Amino acid sequence: MTTTTLRPEDDLLLALAAPRWGPASDDAVQKWRAARPPMNWPYFLDQALCQQVICMVGRNLVRQLPADKAILPHLWVYSAAYEANARRNRSLFVEFGRILQALNRRGVRYAVRKGPSLCALVYDDPALRRMSDLDVLIDRESLTDTGEILAELGYAQGVLSPGGDRVIPHERRTQMFWSVHLNNALPFLKPTNDPEVRRFEVDLCFDLFQKRSAGSVAVGAVLDRARPVVLCGEPSFALSPLDQLLDLCLHLYKEATSFLSIAQGRDLNLARFLDVRETIRVTSQENLDRLPQYARELGADRELYFALYHTSLLYPDAIPDELVKQLEPHDRGYLDEYGELEGRTGRWRQGFLDRLFNPNRWMELPGASSIPTT
Repeated sequence: MTTTTLRPEDDLLLALAAPRWGPASDDAVQKWRAARPPMNWPYFLDQALCQQVICMVGRNLVRQLPADKAILPHLWVYSAAYEANARRNRSLFVEFGRILQALNRRGVRYAVRKGPSLCALVYDDPALRRMSDLDVLIDRESLTDTGEILAELGYAQGVLSPGGDRVIPHERRTQMFWSVHLNNALPFLKPTNDPEVRRFEVDLCFDLFQKRSAGSVAVGAVLDRARPVVLCGEPSFALSPLDQLLDLCLHLYKEATSFLSIAQGRDLNLARFLDVRETIRVTSQENLDRLPQYARELGADRELYFALYHTSLLYPDAIPDELVKQLEPHDRGYLDEYGELEGRTGRWRQGFLDRLFNPNRWMELPGASSIPTT
């Protein structure tokens, strides 16, 4: 397995995908301007989209580079993505605030995961990160109440019709598969005429771990530790700092190694590694010191090492060396494997950085995923 040198477009993207502009990003961009290597700008734009960092890149390009077509063509495309995402996230915050308010009124115990929590508590600018849905952790006993709340607000489980004006129920086999194999309820959708959003989506999760995972944690205990915060303009609850970091790393591992995610091209992107990096940044030293033992107690040390190790490859100064070292397993061979959670383990031929910037990595898969999606 070999690793190639990154293309200049990928190097520039890593520099510009910075939630907080600092000397490292500035130095990298100035070196690029001085060298002026030949650039494939269509490739750069495609990577900014695939890596889900175009909003971040758009803001930084406008603020940090002169509007000179000789330097970067079509700058407006990137700035428009940032501005559109600001509008989109505002719309999502308003809608998700209604849901959180309704959950509070009904007395449902919950903790918001990922999107809104990261945008509000981790990133200084909520427009930097594109949200897709409202992820909420609940216990299974709360599903009926939560489902009724969502139905009252116009949500249904299924897929959008071709016209995008209604939700078509899932086939029976899909409903059965999800109930048996996955730790989430089927997504709840609501169509909207908002052109920036098109649909609102709510994902109800019953466990931080996947069903085939070796680790486990009691959901009740996670909800007991949830911290009161204000999200989407409403008093609500987010995961505790340790659980939030654990959740992000577990999710990153699941997506990076799942047949379905790989086949759909959403297994690897810079945005997820930035989520981990930025969450590490806002996590107290006391909690970081507790993390290795906490991970071992829950049986999540392999997943955490996977996430932190790969994040450190991209951002060497962002992850404490001692933290990665304490989690390092005896056998690191699994770092280049996929399909473990589906019982179909395979091994990548390409190295991590090659895969990250290769949109055709899915072609290595021996077959399509068995997870039905309709």
